[in-house]
Amino acid sequence: MREFMDYFGFLWELFKRDTKKKYYKSALGVVWTLLNPLLMMLVMTIVFSTLFRRSIQFYPVYYLCAYLLLNFNSVTTTQALHCLSSNAGLIRKIHVPQYMFCLATVGVNAFTMVISLLPLLLVALVIGVPLTPYVLLIPAPLLLTLLFTTGLSLVLSIVGVFFRDMNYLYHIITTLWVYATPMFYPISIIPQPYRFVWDLNPFYHYASMMRDVVLYGVMPSERTLLIATAYSVLMLITGITVFRNYQDKIYLHL
Repeated sequence: MREFMDYFGFLWELFKRDTKKKYYKSALGVVWTLLNPLLMMLVMTIVFSTLFRRSIQFYPVYYLCAYLLLNFNSVTTTQALHCLSSNAGLIRKIHVPQYMFCLATVGVNAFTMVISLLPLLLVALVIGVPLTPYVLLIPAPLLLTLLFTTGLSLVLSIVGVFFRDMNYLYHIITTLWVYATPMFYPISIIPQPYRFVWDLNPFYHYASMMRDVVLYGVMPSERTLLIATAYSVLMLITGITVFRNYQDKIYLHL
């Protein structure tokens, strides 16, 4: 923590640099952050809402609650794979904690995720979702998703240095992750004997928490909260441990 605070100014500069790079020469800029989830929601609603209209009420909000979290994780972890190699020149020139580059990647996309909450809440109001005081608990699933993604990003940033071909394999993994998460379909269509596979997916629990507080207006169950917290803490600890064990070997492979 002392090292983190000492280099926080450097992290802030990385955050500003990566944010500017993300929207460089973009005509819409930050507005695209608002339009992207809305356009995806529109497409998925047109395709699937009729199919699941009897089992999913307020389908656009149902979809967005999961999409915002899963998209944040997918984009962040994919970028984390090459966050160290893309900054190899800077890492060789100055002595800074290498994990700062990974945290900057997480921070930029976390900022995008927070902004994307505006379309979610706007759509909820427009289609008549009865918002309750439980909506104030939105930071809970966001924070748990952030911790999990940070841990996974730390692991993948190391993997990306030693195994450059991981970029192609991870694209397949993220695609499978999308279909293994009840984002555009209800969990009820999964046969009970196979439901345990979905229980192993952290984002099933994160999305369930998000839907509970935004869509259904209830407190997430203790079981869901316990499992989601366990996944987040364990992944964060794993990420920190892996990064600390291999950070001294990064220079030899950049």
